[in-house]
This record gives sequence, structure tokens and C-alpha cells, in this order.
Amino acid sequence: MSKRTVSERMKLLARLEHIVGNNCYNGNIQNWGPGGRYEGEGRSFRYPLTMTDEDGNKAKRKYPVASDLPTELIATGHYVMGANKLHIIRALDDVLKYLEDNKGLKL
Repeated sequence: MSKRTVSERMKLLARLEHIVGNNCYNGNIQNWGPGGRYEGEGRSFRYPLTMTDEDGNKAKRKYPVASDLPTELIATGHYVMGANKLHIIRALDDVLKYLEDNKGLKL
């Protein structure tokens, strides 16, 4: 990450993560409404961002956007998917770097 724009960049990365995390869907969830009425399959949900501090303590965040947290904590942001992790903040930073290096994005 660029040293000159770390905090603004982290705010942008946190906002982008929030957009991605809000676009999760599970078609296997069964939806039951009031009175036990079946309302169909599938449901959208917000995927939680998991962050780890320097002591190894984990914090999860769904709402609000994590941009109010320390840069060092946001940078550890990932999604836990069973035994796997998607380092979403790192991945989004890689996307921004690609766009800056190859497509003329100026941040």
C-alpha cells in the first residue's frame, strides 16, 4: 500500500469490502413467514468481516462499515469460509494496485 494514502486507502478498502460482503446469497435457506407460511428458497445476507488484532483477538463486523477502526485491524480483514479464509481486504488492495498500475486509476 502507498504510505502516503494509507488511512484514506483503508477507508476505501473498508467501503469496498462492505459492498462485497452485502452481496452474499444462499439458495438453500428456507424462508418461512408469519403463521408458518413458506415464502420460497434463498436469502441474501451480509457476510461478516473477521479481523485479528496484534494479540490474536478476533473481532467480527457486519455493520457499520469498518472504516472507523484502526488501519492495522482493517488490514487483517478476511472472510472465514469453513476451513478456508478469503483475505478480502488484501484482495481488494491487489485489485486497486492492478487498476493503478495498468488502467490509470489515480487515488
